[in-house]
Amino acid sequence: MLAKETFWIRTGIISILLGAFVFSGARWGYANSLPQGKISQEPLTSPQCNSFTFDATASRTPKDKHVSFSWDFGDGKTSREAVVEHTFEKAGDYTVTLSVKDDSGLACAQASHTKRVRASLPPHAAFDAPEKTCVREEILLDAAPSFDDHSTDLAYSWDFGDGSKEYKKKKISKAYPKGGSYKISLTVDDNSGSVCSSATAQKIIHVNEPPVAEAGEEVMLQCVHEGEDLTVTLDASKSVDANNDALTYQWDFGDGEKGSGVQVTHAYAQIGNYDVKLVVSDNTPLGCGTGVDFVTVRLNKAPKADAGEDMTACVNDEVVLDGTQSYTDRKGTLDGRWFFGDGQSSEGLKVTHRYRKAGTYQAGLVVENRLNAMCPPSRDARTVTVNSAPEVAIRSLDRVCAGDSVQLSASAIDDEGDSLEYYWNFGDGSMSKDGPQLTHTYAQGGRYRVSVVVDDGAGTACSTATAMKYVNVNTPPVADAGANLSCCVGVEADFNAESSADPDGDTLAYSWDFGDGTKAAGIKAKHIYLQPGAFDVLLTVEDGAGTSCSTSTAGFTAMVHDKPEAVIKIK
Repeated sequence: MLAKETFWIRTGIISILLGAFVFSGARWGYANSLPQGKISQEPLTSPQCNSFTFDATASRTPKDKHVSFSWDFGDGKTSREAVVEHTFEKAGDYTVTLSVKDDSGLACAQASHTKRVRASLPPHAAFDAPEKTCVREEILLDAAPSFDDHSTDLAYSWDFGDGSKEYKKKKISKAYPKGGSYKISLTVDDNSGSVCSSATAQKIIHVNEPPVAEAGEEVMLQCVHEGEDLTVTLDASKSVDANNDALTYQWDFGDGEKGSGVQVTHAYAQIGNYDVKLVVSDNTPLGCGTGVDFVTVRLNKAPKADAGEDMTACVNDEVVLDGTQSYTDRKGTLDGRWFFGDGQSSEGLKVTHRYRKAGTYQAGLVVENRLNAMCPPSRDARTVTVNSAPEVAIRSLDRVCAGDSVQLSASAIDDEGDSLEYYWNFGDGSMSKDGPQLTHTYAQGGRYRVSVVVDDGAGTACSTATAMKYVNVNTPPVADAGANLSCCVGVEADFNAESSADPDGDTLAYSWDFGDGTKAAGIKAKHIYLQPGAFDVLLTVEDGAGTSCSTSTAGFTAMVHDKPEAVIKIK
Protein backbone atom coordinates (compact mmCIF):
# COMPACT_ATOMS: atom_id res chain seq x y z
CA MET A 1 0.00 0.00 0.00
CA LEU A 2 1.02 3.55 -0.39
CA ALA A 3 2.31 5.39 2.61
CA LYS A 4 -0.19 7.61 4.44
CA GLU A 5 0.86 11.16 5.11
CA THR A 6 -0.70 13.37 7.80
CA PHE A 7 -0.61 17.18 7.66
CA TRP A 8 -1.60 19.56 10.47
CA ILE A 9 -2.90 22.64 8.83
CA ARG A 10 -5.45 25.23 9.77
CA THR A 11 -6.54 26.41 6.42
CA GLY A 12 -5.52 26.09 2.82
CA ILE A 13 -5.92 24.09 -0.33
CA ILE A 14 -4.73 20.52 -0.14
CA SER A 15 -3.31 18.57 -3.12
CA ILE A 16 -3.25 14.78 -2.85
CA LEU A 17 -1.21 12.62 -5.29
CA LEU A 18 -1.44 8.86 -5.25
CA GLY A 19 2.03 7.45 -5.06
CA ALA A 20 3.51 10.91 -5.13
CA PHE A 21 2.22 13.93 -3.21
CA VAL A 22 2.87 17.55 -3.25
CA PHE A 23 1.95 20.12 -0.52
CA SER A 24 2.49 23.68 -1.59
CA GLY A 25 5.75 22.62 -3.18
CA ALA A 26 7.26 22.35 0.27
CA ARG A 27 7.54 18.57 0.46
CA TRP A 28 8.91 15.89 -1.83
CA GLY A 29 6.99 12.88 -3.25
CA TYR A 30 7.32 9.61 -5.14
CA ALA A 31 5.32 8.01 -8.10
CA ASN A 32 4.25 4.75 -9.63
CA SER A 33 2.20 3.87 -12.61
CA LEU A 34 -1.14 3.76 -10.88
CA PRO A 35 -3.68 6.52 -11.50
CA GLN A 36 -2.74 9.55 -9.55
CA GLY A 37 -5.10 11.37 -7.19
CA LYS A 38 -3.86 14.86 -6.46
CA ILE A 39 -5.18 17.58 -4.12
CA SER A 40 -3.96 21.02 -5.09
CA GLN A 41 -3.30 23.79 -2.52
CA GLU A 42 -4.11 27.41 -3.37
CA PRO A 43 -4.06 30.64 -1.40
CA LEU A 44 -7.11 30.83 0.90
CA THR A 45 -9.16 33.98 0.93
CA SER A 46 -11.69 32.89 3.57
CA PRO A 47 -10.93 34.31 7.02
CA GLN A 48 -12.33 31.24 8.74
CA CYS A 49 -10.11 28.50 10.08
CA ASN A 50 -12.32 25.48 9.64
CA SER A 51 -13.02 25.88 5.92
CA PHE A 52 -10.91 24.18 3.24
CA THR A 53 -10.88 23.97 -0.54
CA PHE A 54 -10.02 20.47 -1.72
CA ASP A 55 -8.86 20.34 -5.37
CA ALA A 56 -8.37 17.00 -7.18
CA THR A 57 -8.11 18.42 -10.70
CA ALA A 58 -4.41 17.60 -10.82
CA SER A 59 -5.19 13.86 -10.51
CA ARG A 60 -4.44 11.89 -13.71
CA THR A 61 -3.89 8.49 -15.21
CA PRO A 62 -0.92 7.51 -17.29
CA LYS A 63 -3.06 7.19 -20.36
CA ASP A 64 -5.17 10.23 -19.56
CA LYS A 65 -8.23 8.22 -18.96
CA HIS A 66 -11.41 9.84 -17.73
CA VAL A 67 -11.25 10.07 -13.95
CA SER A 68 -14.07 10.23 -11.39
CA PHE A 69 -13.58 11.55 -7.88
CA SER A 70 -14.96 10.59 -4.52
CA TRP A 71 -14.25 12.54 -1.34
CA ASP A 72 -14.74 11.41 2.24
CA PHE A 73 -14.00 14.22 4.64
CA GLY A 74 -14.06 12.12 7.76
CA ASP A 75 -16.94 14.03 9.35
CA GLY A 76 -19.68 12.06 7.60
CA LYS A 77 -19.79 14.33 4.63
CA THR A 78 -18.78 13.30 1.05
CA SER A 79 -18.50 14.88 -2.35
CA ARG A 80 -17.93 13.85 -5.99
CA GLU A 81 -16.73 17.22 -7.19
CA ALA A 82 -13.19 17.66 -8.45
CA VAL A 83 -12.90 20.92 -6.49
CA VAL A 84 -14.92 21.16 -3.36
CA GLU A 85 -15.17 23.62 -0.46
CA HIS A 86 -15.81 22.00 2.84
CA THR A 87 -16.32 23.46 6.29
CA PHE A 88 -15.84 21.41 9.38
CA GLU A 89 -18.44 22.26 11.93
CA LYS A 90 -16.31 21.15 14.82
CA ALA A 91 -12.69 21.60 15.59
CA GLY A 92 -10.55 18.48 15.49
CA ASP A 93 -8.38 16.16 13.39
CA TYR A 94 -10.06 14.66 10.34
CA THR A 95 -8.86 12.00 7.78
CA VAL A 96 -9.72 13.18 4.29
CA THR A 97 -9.80 10.41 1.68
CA LEU A 98 -9.74 11.01 -2.08
CA SER A 99 -10.61 8.07 -4.34
CA VAL A 100 -10.02 8.38 -8.09
CA LYS A 101 -11.14 5.91 -10.71
CA ASP A 102 -10.47 5.88 -14.40
CA ASP A 103 -12.62 4.23 -17.04
CA SER A 104 -10.11 1.50 -18.04
CA GLY A 105 -11.99 -1.21 -16.24
CA LEU A 106 -8.72 -2.74 -15.11
CA ALA A 107 -7.78 -3.85 -11.64
CA CYS A 108 -5.51 -0.86 -11.38
CA ALA A 109 -8.17 1.58 -12.46
CA GLN A 110 -8.84 2.83 -8.90
CA ALA A 111 -6.58 4.43 -6.34
CA SER A 112 -7.10 6.35 -3.11
CA HIS A 113 -5.09 8.40 -0.75
CA THR A 114 -5.69 9.97 2.66
CA LYS A 115 -4.57 13.08 4.43
CA ARG A 116 -5.16 14.18 7.99
CA VAL A 117 -6.19 17.77 8.51
CA ARG A 118 -6.75 19.66 11.70
CA ALA A 119 -9.70 22.04 11.73
CA SER A 120 -9.53 24.88 14.20
CA LEU A 121 -12.29 27.24 15.37
CA PRO A 122 -11.49 30.76 16.56
CA PRO A 123 -12.18 31.47 20.24
CA HIS A 124 -15.68 32.65 21.11
CA ALA A 125 -15.59 36.31 22.08
CA ALA A 126 -18.43 37.60 24.25
CA PHE A 127 -18.81 39.90 27.22
CA ASP A 128 -21.40 41.22 29.59
CA ALA A 129 -22.08 44.95 29.62
CA PRO A 130 -25.10 47.15 30.32
CA GLU A 131 -26.85 48.70 27.37
CA LYS A 132 -27.12 52.06 29.11
CA THR A 133 -25.25 53.89 31.82
CA CYS A 134 -24.67 57.36 33.17
CA VAL A 135 -21.77 59.72 32.68
CA ARG A 136 -18.99 59.13 35.22
CA GLU A 137 -20.77 56.04 36.53
CA GLU A 138 -18.52 52.99 36.74
CA ILE A 139 -19.76 49.95 34.88
CA LEU A 140 -18.36 46.40 34.91
CA LEU A 141 -17.30 44.85 31.63
CA ASP A 142 -16.92 41.07 32.02
CA ALA A 143 -15.47 38.75 29.36
CA ALA A 144 -16.45 35.63 31.30
CA PRO A 145 -18.76 34.40 28.49
CA SER A 146 -15.72 34.16 26.15
CA PHE A 147 -14.19 30.67 25.68
CA ASP A 148 -11.98 28.57 23.42
CA ASP A 149 -12.43 24.86 22.69
CA HIS A 150 -8.74 24.04 22.94
CA SER A 151 -7.26 26.70 25.18
CA THR A 152 -7.94 28.27 28.53
CA ASP A 153 -5.08 30.69 28.21
CA LEU A 154 -6.88 33.54 26.55
CA ALA A 155 -5.69 37.09 26.15
CA TYR A 156 -8.19 39.96 26.33
CA SER A 157 -7.96 43.29 24.61
CA TRP A 158 -10.56 46.00 25.17
CA ASP A 159 -11.32 49.01 23.02
CA PHE A 160 -13.86 51.26 24.74
CA GLY A 161 -14.73 53.34 21.71
CA ASP A 162 -13.68 56.62 23.32
CA GLY A 163 -10.02 56.40 22.36
CA SER A 164 -9.00 54.46 25.44
CA LYS A 165 -7.97 50.80 25.54
CA GLU A 166 -7.09 48.14 28.07
CA TYR A 167 -5.21 44.88 27.75
CA LYS A 168 -5.05 41.57 29.63
CA LYS A 169 -7.89 42.10 32.09
CA LYS A 170 -10.85 39.79 31.86
CA LYS A 171 -12.99 42.06 34.02
CA ILE A 172 -12.64 45.77 34.01
CA SER A 173 -14.46 48.82 35.35
CA LYS A 174 -15.03 51.73 33.07
CA ALA A 175 -16.58 55.19 33.44
CA TYR A 176 -17.27 57.47 30.50
CA PRO A 177 -16.68 61.18 31.12
CA LYS A 178 -19.00 62.26 28.32
CA GLY A 179 -22.36 61.15 27.08
CA GLY A 180 -22.86 59.46 23.74
CA SER A 181 -23.04 56.05 22.06
CA TYR A 182 -19.79 54.08 22.22
CA LYS A 183 -18.81 50.85 20.45
CA ILE A 184 -17.03 48.55 22.87
CA SER A 185 -14.84 45.94 21.21
CA LEU A 186 -13.42 42.87 22.96
CA THR A 187 -10.74 40.86 21.14
CA VAL A 188 -10.00 37.40 22.56
CA ASP A 189 -6.79 35.61 21.46
CA ASP A 190 -5.92 31.97 22.21
CA ASN A 191 -2.23 32.69 21.59
CA SER A 192 -1.93 29.99 18.90
CA GLY A 193 -0.44 32.42 16.44
CA SER A 194 -2.74 31.33 13.66
CA VAL A 195 -4.92 33.48 11.51
CA CYS A 196 -7.94 32.35 13.50
CA SER A 197 -6.42 32.64 16.90
CA SER A 198 -8.53 35.66 17.78
CA ALA A 199 -12.14 36.73 17.71
CA THR A 200 -13.85 40.02 18.36
CA ALA A 201 -17.18 40.87 19.97
CA GLN A 202 -18.76 44.29 19.91
CA LYS A 203 -21.55 46.04 21.75
CA ILE A 204 -22.95 49.52 21.63
CA ILE A 205 -23.36 51.21 25.00
CA HIS A 206 -25.37 54.39 25.38
CA VAL A 207 -23.89 56.74 27.96
CA ASN A 208 -26.46 59.18 29.20
CA GLU A 209 -25.43 62.65 30.24
CA PRO A 210 -27.92 64.37 32.55
CA PRO A 211 -29.81 67.19 30.93
CA VAL A 212 -28.75 70.65 31.99
CA ALA A 213 -31.72 72.57 33.37
CA GLU A 214 -31.75 76.29 32.73
CA ALA A 215 -34.63 78.08 34.45
CA GLY A 216 -33.69 81.45 33.01
CA GLU A 217 -32.77 84.77 34.53
CA GLU A 218 -34.16 86.11 37.79
CA VAL A 219 -37.65 87.49 37.33
CA MET A 220 -38.45 90.81 38.98
CA LEU A 221 -41.62 92.86 39.07
CA GLN A 222 -40.63 96.21 40.55
CA CYS A 223 -42.82 98.65 42.43
CA VAL A 224 -45.87 96.40 42.50
CA HIS A 225 -48.80 97.54 44.57
CA GLU A 226 -51.26 95.32 46.39
CA GLY A 227 -53.99 94.08 44.08
CA GLU A 228 -51.98 94.46 40.87
CA ASP A 229 -51.50 91.59 38.39
CA LEU A 230 -48.66 89.32 39.50
CA THR A 231 -48.33 87.14 36.38
CA VAL A 232 -44.79 86.11 35.37
CA THR A 233 -43.41 84.08 32.45
CA LEU A 234 -40.72 81.45 33.00
CA ASP A 235 -38.68 80.06 30.10
CA ALA A 236 -36.62 76.85 30.18
CA SER A 237 -35.79 76.82 26.46
CA LYS A 238 -32.07 77.15 27.19
CA SER A 239 -32.06 73.78 28.91
CA VAL A 240 -29.97 71.29 26.91
CA ASP A 241 -29.42 67.55 26.66
CA ALA A 242 -26.08 66.34 25.34
CA ASN A 243 -27.72 63.17 24.03
CA ASN A 244 -30.40 65.16 22.18
CA ASP A 245 -33.12 63.34 24.09
CA ALA A 246 -36.57 64.85 24.14
CA LEU A 247 -37.04 66.68 27.44
CA THR A 248 -40.02 67.19 29.71
CA TYR A 249 -40.22 70.18 32.04
CA GLN A 250 -41.75 70.35 35.52
CA TRP A 251 -42.02 73.61 37.49
CA ASP A 252 -42.56 74.22 41.20
CA PHE A 253 -43.46 77.89 41.55
CA GLY A 254 -42.64 78.08 45.26
CA ASP A 255 -46.17 79.00 46.33
CA GLY A 256 -47.58 75.48 46.40
CA GLU A 257 -48.53 75.52 42.73
CA LYS A 258 -46.91 73.48 39.95
CA GLY A 259 -46.80 73.54 36.16
CA SER A 260 -45.25 71.86 33.13
CA GLY A 261 -43.88 72.91 29.77
CA VAL A 262 -40.81 74.57 28.35
CA GLN A 263 -42.40 78.01 28.77
CA VAL A 264 -45.04 78.69 31.40
CA THR A 265 -46.92 81.62 32.86
CA HIS A 266 -48.01 81.76 36.47
CA ALA A 267 -50.06 84.26 38.43
CA TYR A 268 -48.97 84.73 42.03
CA ALA A 269 -51.56 85.65 44.59
CA GLN A 270 -49.28 87.67 46.86
CA ILE A 271 -46.27 89.93 46.68
CA GLY A 272 -43.03 88.37 47.91
CA ASN A 273 -39.91 86.45 46.91
CA TYR A 274 -40.32 82.91 45.56
CA ASP A 275 -37.71 80.21 44.84
CA VAL A 276 -38.88 78.47 41.68
CA LYS A 277 -37.60 74.96 40.97
CA LEU A 278 -37.25 73.54 37.45
CA VAL A 279 -36.77 69.80 36.88
CA VAL A 280 -36.02 68.66 33.32
CA SER A 281 -36.08 64.96 32.47
CA ASP A 282 -34.83 63.03 29.44
CA ASN A 283 -37.15 60.17 30.47
CA THR A 284 -34.40 57.57 30.60
CA PRO A 285 -34.76 54.87 33.29
CA LEU A 286 -31.47 55.86 34.85
CA GLY A 287 -30.46 57.79 37.88
CA CYS A 288 -29.00 60.51 35.70
CA GLY A 289 -32.08 61.35 33.71
CA THR A 290 -32.92 64.66 35.37
CA GLY A 291 -31.44 68.10 35.81
CA VAL A 292 -32.46 70.73 38.33
CA ASP A 293 -32.19 74.50 38.35
CA PHE A 294 -33.61 77.27 40.50
CA VAL A 295 -34.63 80.81 39.72
CA THR A 296 -35.85 83.52 42.05
CA VAL A 297 -39.02 85.43 41.33
CA ARG A 298 -39.03 88.76 43.13
CA LEU A 299 -42.31 90.59 43.30
CA ASN A 300 -41.11 93.78 44.93
CA LYS A 301 -43.57 95.98 46.71
CA ALA A 302 -43.57 99.64 45.98
CA PRO A 303 -43.23 101.50 49.27
CA LYS A 304 -46.63 102.32 50.67
CA ALA A 305 -46.97 105.11 53.22
CA ASP A 306 -49.52 104.60 55.98
CA ALA A 307 -49.88 107.63 58.22
CA GLY A 308 -52.60 105.99 60.28
CA GLU A 309 -56.06 107.17 61.25
CA ASP A 310 -57.09 110.76 61.89
CA MET A 311 -56.67 111.79 65.49
CA THR A 312 -57.43 114.51 68.01
CA ALA A 313 -55.16 115.93 70.65
CA CYS A 314 -54.91 118.77 73.10
CA VAL A 315 -52.70 121.80 72.90
CA ASN A 316 -49.21 120.99 74.24
CA ASP A 317 -49.97 117.29 74.48
CA GLU A 318 -47.25 114.91 73.26
CA VAL A 319 -48.71 113.52 70.04
CA VAL A 320 -47.38 110.18 68.75
CA LEU A 321 -47.40 109.91 64.95
CA ASP A 322 -46.84 106.27 63.95
CA GLY A 323 -46.12 105.31 60.35
CA THR A 324 -44.71 101.85 61.08
CA GLN A 325 -47.61 100.23 59.26
CA SER A 326 -46.07 101.53 56.05
CA TYR A 327 -44.53 98.66 54.08
CA THR A 328 -42.06 97.73 51.41
CA ASP A 329 -40.61 94.45 50.13
CA ARG A 330 -37.74 94.37 52.61
CA LYS A 331 -38.17 95.00 56.30
CA GLY A 332 -35.95 97.61 57.85
CA THR A 333 -35.20 99.39 54.60
CA LEU A 334 -37.94 102.03 54.78
CA ASP A 335 -37.07 105.66 55.49
CA GLY A 336 -39.74 108.10 56.61
CA ARG A 337 -40.20 111.80 57.31
CA TRP A 338 -43.17 113.53 58.95
CA PHE A 339 -44.37 117.04 58.10
CA PHE A 340 -46.55 118.20 60.99
CA GLY A 341 -48.46 120.93 59.19
CA ASP A 342 -47.35 123.67 61.57
CA GLY A 343 -44.10 124.40 59.74
CA GLN A 344 -42.08 121.75 61.52
CA SER A 345 -40.92 118.26 60.45
CA SER A 346 -39.02 115.29 61.80
CA GLU A 347 -37.30 112.18 60.38
CA GLY A 348 -38.43 108.69 61.25
CA LEU A 349 -41.43 106.46 60.85
CA LYS A 350 -42.56 106.98 64.45
CA VAL A 351 -42.14 110.43 66.00
CA THR A 352 -43.63 112.68 68.70
CA HIS A 353 -44.68 116.31 68.42
CA ARG A 354 -46.38 119.02 70.49
CA TYR A 355 -48.81 121.43 68.85
CA ARG A 356 -48.74 124.82 70.56
CA LYS A 357 -52.00 126.14 69.15
CA ALA A 358 -55.42 124.72 68.63
CA GLY A 359 -56.46 124.02 65.07
CA THR A 360 -56.70 121.39 62.35
CA TYR A 361 -53.38 120.18 60.92
CA GLN A 362 -52.50 117.84 58.04
CA ALA A 363 -49.65 115.64 59.26
CA GLY A 364 -47.98 114.22 56.13
CA LEU A 365 -45.74 111.14 55.93
CA VAL A 366 -43.28 110.50 53.08
CA VAL A 367 -41.61 107.05 52.86
CA GLU A 368 -39.10 105.57 50.45
CA ASN A 369 -37.13 102.33 50.17
CA ARG A 370 -33.47 103.14 50.56
CA LEU A 371 -32.49 99.87 48.78
CA ASN A 372 -34.81 100.29 45.83
CA ALA A 373 -34.38 103.67 44.25
CA MET A 374 -36.41 102.57 41.24
CA CYS A 375 -39.64 103.09 43.14
CA PRO A 376 -40.77 106.68 43.85
CA PRO A 377 -41.55 107.80 47.41
CA SER A 378 -45.03 107.20 48.76
CA ARG A 379 -47.07 109.80 50.62
CA ASP A 380 -49.95 109.67 53.06
CA ALA A 381 -51.47 112.11 55.54
CA ARG A 382 -53.65 112.11 58.60
CA THR A 383 -55.69 114.95 60.08
CA VAL A 384 -54.69 116.02 63.56
CA THR A 385 -57.32 118.11 65.29
CA VAL A 386 -55.71 120.00 68.15
CA ASN A 387 -58.21 121.13 70.74
CA SER A 388 -58.00 123.67 73.54
CA ALA A 389 -60.15 123.26 76.62
CA PRO A 390 -63.15 125.58 77.01
CA GLU A 391 -63.40 127.91 80.02
CA VAL A 392 -66.52 128.19 82.17
CA ALA A 393 -67.71 130.03 85.32
CA ILE A 394 -70.98 129.95 87.30
CA ARG A 395 -72.84 133.06 88.37
CA SER A 396 -75.59 132.88 90.99
CA LEU A 397 -76.53 134.18 94.48
CA ASP A 398 -74.44 132.74 97.22
CA ARG A 399 -77.32 132.61 99.69
CA VAL A 400 -80.93 131.92 98.97
CA CYS A 401 -83.94 130.74 100.83
CA ALA A 402 -85.46 127.32 100.65
CA GLY A 403 -88.28 127.31 98.17
CA ASP A 404 -86.95 130.30 96.31
CA SER A 405 -86.31 130.05 92.53
CA VAL A 406 -82.55 130.38 92.14
CA GLN A 407 -81.11 131.88 88.96
CA LEU A 408 -78.01 129.95 87.70
CA SER A 409 -75.88 131.13 84.78
CA ALA A 410 -72.78 129.46 83.17
CA SER A 411 -70.47 131.78 81.30
CA ALA A 412 -68.28 129.70 78.86
CA ILE A 413 -65.61 130.53 76.27
CA ASP A 414 -64.20 128.16 73.57
CA ASP A 415 -61.33 129.35 71.39
CA GLU A 416 -62.36 127.18 68.46
CA GLY A 417 -65.94 128.39 68.63
CA ASP A 418 -67.22 124.86 69.15
CA SER A 419 -70.82 124.36 70.10
CA LEU A 420 -70.91 123.58 73.81
CA GLU A 421 -73.05 121.25 75.80
CA TYR A 422 -73.85 122.06 79.46
CA TYR A 423 -74.29 119.41 82.11
CA TRP A 424 -75.56 120.77 85.49
CA ASN A 425 -75.43 119.07 88.83
CA PHE A 426 -77.31 120.99 91.56
CA GLY A 427 -75.86 119.04 94.42
CA ASP A 428 -79.25 117.91 95.73
CA GLY A 429 -79.42 114.80 93.50
CA SER A 430 -80.96 116.55 90.55
CA MET A 431 -79.27 117.36 87.22
CA SER A 432 -80.07 119.19 84.02
CA LYS A 433 -78.83 119.73 80.43
CA ASP A 434 -81.02 122.74 79.76
CA GLY A 435 -78.29 125.08 78.63
CA PRO A 436 -76.15 127.80 80.13
CA GLN A 437 -78.94 129.59 82.04
CA LEU A 438 -81.65 128.05 84.17
CA THR A 439 -83.44 128.23 87.52
CA HIS A 440 -83.60 125.74 90.31
CA THR A 441 -85.53 125.55 93.56
CA TYR A 442 -84.06 123.95 96.64
CA ALA A 443 -86.67 122.42 98.89
CA GLN A 444 -84.48 122.27 101.97
CA GLY A 445 -81.86 124.39 103.45
CA GLY A 446 -78.24 123.42 103.36
CA ARG A 447 -74.95 123.98 101.60
CA TYR A 448 -75.11 122.70 98.02
CA ARG A 449 -72.23 122.15 95.57
CA VAL A 450 -73.46 123.32 92.19
CA SER A 451 -71.30 122.25 89.20
CA VAL A 452 -71.54 122.62 85.47
CA VAL A 453 -69.49 120.68 82.86
CA VAL A 454 -69.18 122.16 79.40
CA ASP A 455 -68.16 119.87 76.50
CA ASP A 456 -66.98 121.10 73.10
CA GLY A 457 -67.62 117.68 71.49
CA ALA A 458 -64.03 117.20 70.25
CA GLY A 459 -63.66 113.97 72.17
CA THR A 460 -60.29 114.86 73.62
CA ALA A 461 -59.04 114.89 77.15
CA CYS A 462 -59.34 118.65 77.02
CA SER A 463 -62.81 118.80 75.56
CA THR A 464 -64.51 119.56 78.85
CA ALA A 465 -64.25 122.19 81.54
CA THR A 466 -65.93 122.23 84.93
CA ALA A 467 -67.01 125.11 87.15
CA MET A 468 -68.24 124.76 90.73
CA LYS A 469 -70.01 127.04 93.19
CA TYR A 470 -71.54 126.51 96.60
CA VAL A 471 -75.06 127.81 97.19
CA ASN A 472 -76.21 128.22 100.78
CA VAL A 473 -79.93 127.59 101.01
CA ASN A 474 -81.37 129.00 104.22
CA THR A 475 -84.43 127.89 106.21
CA PRO A 476 -86.03 130.68 108.31
CA PRO A 477 -85.58 130.37 112.08
CA VAL A 478 -88.62 129.90 114.34
CA ALA A 479 -89.05 132.59 117.04
CA ASP A 480 -90.85 131.67 120.27
CA ALA A 481 -91.19 134.47 122.83
CA GLY A 482 -93.24 132.47 125.23
CA ALA A 483 -96.74 133.01 126.73
CA ASN A 484 -98.39 136.28 127.65
CA LEU A 485 -97.01 137.91 130.76
CA SER A 486 -98.61 139.64 133.68
CA CYS A 487 -96.40 141.61 135.97
CA CYS A 488 -96.39 144.50 138.30
CA VAL A 489 -95.07 147.93 137.88
CA GLY A 490 -91.64 148.22 139.31
CA VAL A 491 -91.20 144.52 139.58
CA GLU A 492 -88.51 142.81 137.42
CA ALA A 493 -90.06 140.45 134.85
CA ASP A 494 -88.25 137.56 133.05
CA PHE A 495 -88.33 137.05 129.28
CA ASN A 496 -87.17 133.68 127.76
CA ALA A 497 -86.76 132.74 124.05
CA GLU A 498 -85.30 129.29 124.62
CA SER A 499 -88.10 127.64 122.70
CA SER A 500 -86.98 129.43 119.54
CA ALA A 501 -85.17 127.20 117.00
CA ASP A 502 -83.38 127.18 113.65
CA PRO A 503 -83.91 124.17 111.26
CA ASP A 504 -80.49 124.68 109.75
CA GLY A 505 -78.86 124.66 113.15
CA ASP A 506 -77.66 128.19 112.72
CA THR A 507 -76.74 130.16 115.80
CA LEU A 508 -79.48 132.65 116.45
CA ALA A 509 -79.32 136.21 117.62
CA TYR A 510 -82.18 137.42 119.85
CA SER A 511 -83.58 140.91 120.06
CA TRP A 512 -86.35 141.96 122.49
CA ASP A 513 -88.61 144.98 122.15
CA PHE A 514 -90.58 145.37 125.39
CA GLY A 515 -93.11 147.74 123.90
CA ASP A 516 -92.31 150.58 126.29
CA GLY A 517 -89.52 151.97 124.18
CA THR A 518 -86.83 149.84 125.68
CA LYS A 519 -85.02 146.89 124.09
CA ALA A 520 -82.74 144.09 125.08
CA ALA A 521 -80.73 141.29 123.45
CA GLY A 522 -80.18 137.68 124.38
CA ILE A 523 -82.08 134.52 124.61
CA LYS A 524 -83.14 135.61 128.08
CA ALA A 525 -83.87 139.12 129.26
CA LYS A 526 -85.14 140.98 132.34
CA HIS A 527 -87.19 144.14 132.32
CA ILE A 528 -88.99 146.42 134.82
CA TYR A 529 -92.01 148.26 133.63
CA LEU A 530 -92.43 151.58 135.31
CA GLN A 531 -95.92 152.21 134.20
CA PRO A 532 -98.88 149.97 134.32
CA GLY A 533 -100.59 149.04 131.14
CA ALA A 534 -100.68 146.56 128.30
CA PHE A 535 -97.42 146.39 126.40
CA ASP A 536 -96.77 144.47 123.05
CA VAL A 537 -93.54 142.53 123.54
CA LEU A 538 -91.76 141.53 120.24
CA LEU A 539 -88.99 138.92 119.95
CA THR A 540 -86.85 138.93 116.79
CA VAL A 541 -84.47 136.01 116.10
CA GLU A 542 -81.87 136.07 113.31
CA ASP A 543 -79.85 133.11 111.97
CA GLY A 544 -77.09 135.23 110.46
CA ALA A 545 -77.47 133.78 106.90
CA GLY A 546 -77.97 137.17 105.42
CA THR A 547 -80.96 136.16 103.40
CA SER A 548 -84.45 137.49 103.25
CA CYS A 549 -85.50 134.57 105.36
CA SER A 550 -82.87 134.92 108.00
CA THR A 551 -85.17 136.49 110.68
CA SER A 552 -88.30 135.48 112.47
CA THR A 553 -90.46 137.29 115.08
CA ALA A 554 -92.81 136.33 117.83
CA GLY A 555 -94.64 138.46 120.39
CA PHE A 556 -97.05 138.55 123.23
CA THR A 557 -98.77 141.14 125.48
CA ALA A 558 -97.38 142.02 128.81
CA MET A 559 -100.04 143.17 131.29
CA VAL A 560 -98.37 145.49 133.79
CA HIS A 561 -100.40 146.13 136.90
CA ASP A 562 -99.95 148.92 139.28
CA LYS A 563 -99.78 147.78 142.86
CA PRO A 564 -102.56 148.95 145.08
CA GLU A 565 -102.05 151.93 147.31
CA ALA A 566 -102.62 151.34 150.91
CA VAL A 567 -103.94 154.46 152.60
CA ILE A 568 -104.67 154.54 156.16
CA LYS A 569 -106.95 157.21 157.23
CA ILE A 570 -107.54 157.77 160.82
CA LYS A 571 -110.70 159.07 161.39
